[in-house]
Amino acid sequence: MKQPFEIKHIRRYLLMYAGIVIVMALFYIVNSANNPIESVEKKVFSTTQSNQQDQLKISETPSINPAFRLLDKSY
Repeated sequence: MKQPFEIKHIRRYLLMYAGIVIVMALFYIVNSANNPIESVEKKVFSTTQSNQQDQLKISETPSINPAFRLLDKSY
């Protein structure tokens, strides 16, 4: 039975892999050199809680009667 991979085939695969890695590294260097990363301002969110239930008044009786109604409690 012959060997499926000879030394010259393995060497070609390794060289091709190394070439792809080198090309990817060059693209990364060129891309980062032409497009510098800008600093982004840190957003500050309000930590105060607003009472949204007082702001939103929900009517007790719905204007449209659906074909089914939800239960008052969940089990």
